[in-house]
Amino acid sequence: MRILFPDGHEEEIPARGRTIEAVLLGIGMNPAELLISRGETIIPEDTIGIDEDTIHLIRISHGG
Repeated sequence: MRILFPDGHEEEIPARGRTIEAVLLGIGMNPAELLISRGETIIPEDTIGIDEDTIHLIRISHGG
């Protein structure tokens, strides 16, 4: 799967039937800090990734 990171770089990471959450945790990213989109659609982190996917990660900020 092709992952487009918030800082602009991209990587090809095999999905291997894992959830997007598992893929992100495997590369040290916290899914709770990101919105995940496929095309124009925001998808949940429990979506099963496929190698043909292109996933765009959008960093969210929060605070008070």
